[in-house]
Parts: sequence; structure tokens; C-alpha cells
Amino acid sequence: MFAEVLLNHAYSRKQKSFVYEIPEDLNAEIGSGVVVPFRNKKEAGIILKINKQKPEFQTKEISQLLDPNLLLKKWQLDLIKWISEYYFCSEYDALRLFLPKHIWRVPKKERARKKDNIKNKSVKLKKLNKEQKEIVDSILNDKPGVSLIHGITGSGKTEIYKQLINAKIAEGKQALLLVPEISLTPQLLKYFEEISTDTAVIHSRLSDGKRAENWRKIYSGECKLIIGSRSAMFSPFHDLGIIIMDEEHEWTYKQDQSPRYHARDLAKKMRDLLGCQVVLGSATPSIESMYNAKIEEYKLFTIKERFSGTELPKVEIVDMREELKGGNYSMFSYKLEQKISSTLEKKEQIILFLNRRGSASATVCRDCGLAISCKNCDTKLTYHARKLKHKTLICHHCGIIEKMQDNCANCKSTRIKHFGTGTEKVESELRKLFPTARIHRADRDTMSKKDSFDKLHKALNAGEIDILVGTQMIGKGFDIAKVSLVGVILADMGLHIPDFRASERSFQLLTQVAGRSGRRETQGDVFIQTYNPGHPSLVHSKKHDYDSFYEQEISAREAAILPPFCKIIKLIHVTDSKEASALAAQKLKAILNTDTEHKIYSSPALIPRINNKYYWHIIIEGPTPSELIKANKEALENWRIDVDPVHTV
Repeated sequence: MFAEVLLNHAYSRKQKSFVYEIPEDLNAEIGSGVVVPFRNKKEAGIILKINKQKPEFQTKEISQLLDPNLLLKKWQLDLIKWISEYYFCSEYDALRLFLPKHIWRVPKKERARKKDNIKNKSVKLKKLNKEQKEIVDSILNDKPGVSLIHGITGSGKTEIYKQLINAKIAEGKQALLLVPEISLTPQLLKYFEEISTDTAVIHSRLSDGKRAENWRKIYSGECKLIIGSRSAMFSPFHDLGIIIMDEEHEWTYKQDQSPRYHARDLAKKMRDLLGCQVVLGSATPSIESMYNAKIEEYKLFTIKERFSGTELPKVEIVDMREELKGGNYSMFSYKLEQKISSTLEKKEQIILFLNRRGSASATVCRDCGLAISCKNCDTKLTYHARKLKHKTLICHHCGIIEKMQDNCANCKSTRIKHFGTGTEKVESELRKLFPTARIHRADRDTMSKKDSFDKLHKALNAGEIDILVGTQMIGKGFDIAKVSLVGVILADMGLHIPDFRASERSFQLLTQVAGRSGRRETQGDVFIQTYNPGHPSLVHSKKHDYDSFYEQEISAREAAILPPFCKIIKLIHVTDSKEASALAAQKLKAILNTDTEHKIYSSPALIPRINNKYYWHIIIEGPTPSELIKANKEALENWRIDVDPVHTV
């Protein structure tokens, strides 16, 4: 018998597999992990195919099996093939998603593995209201399919997930709960620990050793509940009964490197391969998901009341243009500042949201007009007043850090001004206005340690933080009982990005952030500060009116023939030369333009240069852009392919 083996080696990116002979005493099968001689050393690999016929060339024998023997199951091999074909990536790129580094390697020494004791706890679940119970019963009694739960913030979606998971575990099956942000994991672990003490957590911040340990527990069936980010989908499930995708609208479910998969589409494919239920949940579903529910591709469930019975928060849109006219040049409107003060007096908590890090977004000389830019990227450096021991300028794209100088590099002037607002500046101003308040900032600069999110959740729930200032990572999923005020410092960020999903993202983010307020006994307050108070995203989010926003957005997309009424593929060219990038795009567009069914757009990326690499995009819109890609494979050799992109710029 002879096996086609895909090696764990960069060389296999170019050549799909190598043929080895299977020794008679080796119990190898498709999906087995093996050790083989390759050149002058040993390499680990996976058996993709087994053939009886001996090849015409000389072959070497497989040396041994990896542990465990069967690394990949049939459904995983089928999924690898689908990922490779749908997202135009190599099988190697797809396969490496499924295996942690410590599993996919040549063993040096066998070590006994300690098995954790699995506790069996009687579970006492909350009593569901009529609406929740009907949803749980309907999903559990239905054949495997896709369900969309559209429930307002605080409507009890997580309790529905809990009961669905408990039912599947009671059947002896495994359950997968996906979350869009690592920050949500500690909160959910605590919430679900009473129904499953044998829970595995999978996300990008795990060490290689811990990831491998969890992989083995999932493989053996020890772990019944798996909670994690999109990478958790590639776990070696023993008997998966349900996939629940919380906050399904979030763009972080899309991988931005090859393979550029979307977790939602993978979940639907896994339903086909494994026969499991798929449940999507959100207070602000993606336009595509709601459309699929409207045309009955998905089963739709709607919850319009909060589980606690408390009304949704009162939302006030503050026109910052009027604040300027009234002589207020602060980042806080008079109303928001007064509300922060009264909320602190009541010993309640506050969340202030701003989707930008740092102290200022641009640093400009007021004499010669020089704006300090990154030397590696076509973007301005962000000013951080307290990043290191001294004031610094940082590029959030390439990571370069420069010391802030007292004089302009061009004219030597000392009249240097920092424009714009970041989370660091908000924190600094708050400390001046409310010196006794306990203030904490949550962004990528402060939340870099492995246990940062866990500590943040504990501090918030213990009432040790009065005001939390943060970026997008705090805008979803947080369920803190004493938060009664949410303030959006500047809602305009993101509204005018030239992307057809800009309005949708803004509406979702504002609605989700607002939903953190008043989740228990009393109604909360939300203040949204903006220079564009009439923008539809803001108007609809003020009323918590998803349905009206959806109808407006779906009509606009149908008129423009945009998703879900067409498919999109983004082609990305990356090179060291601006001219070479433009020329490559010109040539490819000329080739693709011979097709009359699709629209072809070509332009530099929104940020054309990052880390001294030039980026150019070609967008293909139409009924079957994948067929156009397949027909022009040779011309696309140096292009990255992004199928169903979440960002078009």
C-alpha cells in the first residue's frame, strides 16, 4: 500500500504531497499523522490518500505514526478540501488551521498524559419565559439547520444558548460556542461553568502547550463544551451537536490571512458534514443573515423585550456643533459631563466608548503645516502621552515608535499641536474633571497581557472601576449590573469610510454599545456625541430600530446590486514598488474586463502603503466571480484572493 503524504513543511506549499510506502505492520489510514524521511531528516505529515498501485518511481517507507494516530477525521479532510476550493488557497494552508504546533511535529519522547477528572454537577437552570422556551424547544426538535435569533440587547439570548448547550451535553454530544472577541471569554466561562466543568477554551492568546492540551481533550471527547474565537472551529470534535455563533454580525469572524474564511460560512458547511445545529445570535444581525432569514434560508426567531423587563436605555444624540457654538471646546458635552457627575454620586458605573487609541490622531506644526507621518506607511503617527517613559508617536499599522521631539523637523518651530482624540486623552481629561473617580482604560495598549480581560471583568463586577474608557473591545457582550450610563465620545468615526458596509457597521456598533447600559432593575442612559446628528445610522440606533434600518439598507443594496444580491471577491496586490503595483493592476483589469457579467473596480487601498509595501485592490462584483477567478488562474499568480470580503477598501 502506498500513501500520499502532505508534509508539515513550507516546501509542501508548492508541491501538494509525496508518495511513501506503508509498512505492513503499520495501521495507517487516511487522516493518520505519520513521520517520514525527507531529504536528510525526519518530517511529520498527514496521509491524504492511500493507493494500492505502486508508483513508477522509487519510494521510501513511512517511519512511524504520530500520537494520536488519526490526526484528522473524514469530516475535517472534507472541510479542508472545501476551504481550499472555495477560498482559493492551498490544502496545506487549510490543513494547518486544524493542528496545533505541539501536535503536528515529530515526537522526541513519549510522555504519559494526565487525564482530568470530569465532574457530573445536577444542573439548575433559570426558568425561561414563554418566548425563550418556544425558541429552545423549536431548535431542539427541528432537523439540523441554521437558526437566527434576533434578540435586542439584554433579551436573554445567552440563557437560550445555555439551555441549548445543556440539552446537547445531556445527549452525550459536544457543543461549540463562538465569540467574536477574547474579552468575552472570561464572562462566558463563568456563566457556563455550572453546566459544564469540562470546558475547553480556544483562542489566539493560548500558549502552544495549552492549545495542544485542549486539542487532545476535545479529540478524546473529554471536553463537552468548547468556547472560543473563530479558530475554535478547527477543533477535532468527537460528536458535535450544535454550533452557536454569538454576535454573528461581527467582522472579526472573518480571517484576514490565507485562508480568508468566514466562520459563519464554515459553520454552515460543518452542519452539512456533521449534521449539527447552527444557531446565529445578535441584537443587530448582519444584513446578509437577516436577508437569508427573510427568504427562509434560515429559521428566524425574534425577541423584542429585555429578559429583566427593564426598558431599553434612553438614547440622546448630542450635536457637538451646537456645543462649539456655545463655547464648549471640551471633548465632553455639557450634558454628558453633568450625567457622569450624577452617576458617580449614585455609585453607579459608566462606560465611555471611543474607537481610537492614543492621545491624538495627528501632530501638526502650526507654523509650516508639517503633519508628522510614518516613514513606512501612508498614514499619520498617533500621539501617545504616556505610552513609555517619554511621550511617543506610534504607527498603529507597522508598529514603529518614535520619541516626540520638542521642535518641528522641518522649520524647528516649537508651536506643535496635537489634533484629534484617543482613549488615552479621554482618560487624561476624565482624571482632571473627576479626580476621585476610579478610571480604567481598555484598549490594545492596556490589554496586552494574557489575563488582562479576566482581571477587567472581575474588577468591573466587584465595583472597583467607576469609569471604563475603551475601544471596540468593550462595545459588545459586557453584562455589568451597575452600568447605568454609556457615552459615545465621537460617533462620526467610521461613518464616512468609502465602504458599502460603513453605515451597517456604525449602526451595529452604536446599538451594541448602547445596550451595555441599564441591564438590570433601572433604565439606563446613553449619550451619543456627533457632528452628523441626522445620519441614518444614528437616527435608527437612537430608537433601537433595527427593522427600519434593515429595510432602508436592503433597499439601497438591491438598487445598487450589492451583497446579498451579488457576490464579491477582492484581489490584493502587494509589492515594494508603487509603479509596479499600479501596472500589475492595469494589466489584470484589462484581462478581467473581457467578462461582461461582472463589474470590475481597481484602486489603491485606503492606506496605499503599509510597512513599505504598496497595496492595490481590484474588486469583482457579480453573480459568479469565483468562476472568473478560476478562468484566469495564471494571471492571478501574484495576487491575494479574498472571497466575500468584509472590507472592500
